[in-house]
Amino acid sequence: MNRREAIKRTALLFGVAASPATITRALAEMSDANGTAYYLTSSQYKIAVAVAERLLPASDTPGATDAGVADYVDVAYGLFMSSDNQNSLRKGLAHLDRHEFDTKDGDKQDAVIRSIAEDNAAPGKNWLRQFRTLTFNGYFSSEAAAKSGFKWDPVPGGYDGKMPLAETGGVSFFE
Repeated sequence: MNRREAIKRTALLFGVAASPATITRALAEMSDANGTAYYLTSSQYKIAVAVAERLLPASDTPGATDAGVADYVDVAYGLFMSSDNQNSLRKGLAHLDRHEFDTKDGDKQDAVIRSIAEDNAAPGKNWLRQFRTLTFNGYFSSEAAAKSGFKWDPVPGGYDGKMPLAETGGVSFFE
């Protein structure tokens, strides 16, 4: 049994939900950091890289490629998606591959993405929504995004255990 199979079986055994943190851990265990897809074909992977980079391009913060979003999508596709969702994603990537999406310039790629998102009858509308969700989950759960200066304070301010209830509006946090 290889490491991938062990992770998959362990996740199934313990009923682990496919949260971004779970997928990120699975990706970290599997990744050889060379941009090789495990579950997507090479052409699907190239399209996934191109679409993710158009959705989250590099600027003063890392882009999707810097964060390894395509690897995240690859692992989510192979380990955590239902067969219906896999088929939807596969058809959407094939649609873009037939239209040579990865060879177009950035403006044309943006136009293609916009047209798919705006046209309800376009092949792949559902897959694009799914792909966007995977892209953002993968990006914001990545080490590159975490180290790029995004700040999130789950408890704003300091903790004061002796703060009078009058200052909290009469709300006790232990009720």
